[in-house]
Amino acid sequence: MNSMDKDQITKTENRGGRREGAGRKATTAKKYAVCATQEVVDILEAVTGSKSDYICRAVLYYAKCQGQ
Repeated sequence: MNSMDKDQITKTENRGGRREGAGRKATTAKKYAVCATQEVVDILEAVTGSKSDYICRAVLYYAKCQGQ
């Protein structure tokens, strides 16, 4: 086997597959789909920034007020 054969083998062995640190990072977040009234839609459309953060803060605040 000459040096060219070794280079070709190395190139094909390094293609594809998993790479350390590649891809999306794991989160504990779970997605929910909701049907919102027009009143809620208007509020969410007025939110600047992340709507997810806004909704999460609102739910936590509501739960705190309810003593949960």
